[in-house]
Amino acid sequence: MKDSNKNYLKWGSFKSQDSEKPDVLEFKVLDTETFDTEYSTNIKALHKTNNGWNEVILPLKSHSSYNKSLLTLWEKAVKKREAKSGKKFSIRTWLGVSKNDRPIRRFELIF
Repeated sequence: MKDSNKNYLKWGSFKSQDSEKPDVLEFKVLDTETFDTEYSTNIKALHKTNNGWNEVILPLKSHSSYNKSLLTLWEKAVKKREAKSGKKFSIRTWLGVSKNDRPIRRFELIF
């Protein structure tokens, strides 16, 4: 099944490189269950934009990346019952530097 018509959130459009001034995205949980596509592990959520709430596929981990920090944060939130259908949450994200001096996307998940 092709997912090309789906509305995926694209992390590359968020450019902050400062953990003190990260990009802050607002969401509502549609489903806590993760699902895999050809490229990533995802959840369904509503993303708050200037146009209101829009349904998106929120990638938690790309299959081509070792960075599983957002997926780990999500799994912990589900386990602690913080993540529930209909609940609002925010993601703070910025581009940091990995232990190997490579760019890496950092995340904070706030319920």
